[in-house]
Amino acid sequence: MEKKGQVATEYLVIIGFILVILVPITIIYFKYTGSTYDIVGGSKTGQIANEIVKAANEVYAFGEGSQKKIKMGFPDGIDNVGFEKREIVFRFKDSKGRFSEIVEVADTDFAATTIPITPGQKEIIVRSLGNRVAVTIACNSGETKPGDAMICNALCNPPKSSCSLTCSNRAWTAINCV
Repeated sequence: MEKKGQVATEYLVIIGFILVILVPITIIYFKYTGSTYDIVGGSKTGQIANEIVKAANEVYAFGEGSQKKIKMGFPDGIDNVGFEKREIVFRFKDSKGRFSEIVEVADTDFAATTIPITPGQKEIIVRSLGNRVAVTIACNSGETKPGDAMICNALCNPPKSSCSLTCSNRAWTAINCV
């Protein structure tokens, strides 16, 4: 009977010792996995902003009507993308729920367009409008749709609040600006 009690006690001590080792290792693993995710996501977001600015500077230098296509994978965690004069601002949410902004500055003003923030592969079109640059998601040639006030204001010259959009050369173009 004493042998069975001793074996059970030793078994419990071994299980306890394993738990004492595994619990901190698991906590450390999840802590560093989250920070690695944040570093990679933030770095990818910064790279996207940098590529868009490089393309904007390039098409602006080539003049009105020139455009460049960029294929990029958007990471999870992008909360918002905004264009403010010469700046593109990405708002990124980390694994702890904190927000940070990644800002890049171009040589020209951006037209205040929108791009979706859902994670995944995106084909982005950066097009010169002469005195500013528009950044949009690629479309299918011949496709048409009504434009919202922000897009019409950005793509019409002079800016207007109502328009129709048609896809030409994989980029949205404003027509019937009113």
